[in-house]
Amino acid sequence: MKRPTLLRLLVVALLCWTAAEVQAQWTVGLKGGITLTDPGRTNMGRVDETYSSMIGVEGGLRASYEFTDVLSLRMDLSYMQRTHYMKRNLNYLNNVFTIYTNSYLMLPIMAECTLGEDQFQVHMYFGGYGGYWMRAHVEGVTYWMTDYYINFDSFDENREFNVEDQRWAIGLVGGIGVSFDFTEHMGVGLEALYYYDLSTYHKGYTQLTDPRYLSTLSINLSLYYRFFKYEQP
Repeated sequence: MKRPTLLRLLVVALLCWTAAEVQAQWTVGLKGGITLTDPGRTNMGRVDETYSSMIGVEGGLRASYEFTDVLSLRMDLSYMQRTHYMKRNLNYLNNVFTIYTNSYLMLPIMAECTLGEDQFQVHMYFGGYGGYWMRAHVEGVTYWMTDYYINFDSFDENREFNVEDQRWAIGLVGGIGVSFDFTEHMGVGLEALYYYDLSTYHKGYTQLTDPRYLSTLSINLSLYYRFFKYEQP
């Protein structure tokens, strides 16, 4: 399936913000939670490998700029682990596996729609993001063969990047959340965001088409501060 371009998203968001009545306030806060990443491997040419999702962690900053009591611009800056798992599924190699812990710096920018006028509110998000792959860590069990034996070794190390790695990422992000204001200025939030890569994290070999996309579900708790309460004119 052909993936959409980020340009369409930005045009739609710009039209929404331009049509909104401009009366703004800032909300800033801290966020932290867990991630679940799907590596999206096709396994072309690698039928002896099985890839699956794993849980990682996320933490960072969040900020929103409210144009009205319904429409806001939401921006985050976070450290995100996008972790997945590979297992060799041949009988004599069934204890061979690798855990990939990929650490990213993520910058999502989203349109935020808010429903509810009291302390409890529901939020919907849609936008795009850019990311940078900062660190690649691998651990697991590998093997090597002699004339008569298969030998196994464990490993736990940072992996050096190479020319096949695509360290910049772009994609689409969307999700839902709820928040509760326990004072006029402070509140807590819970949200689930889904990050959908439009760029592969591996550039591919010359004679092997094996696109690799990461898709990540992020579930976060946040504590935020609103600088002044929005009042409808």
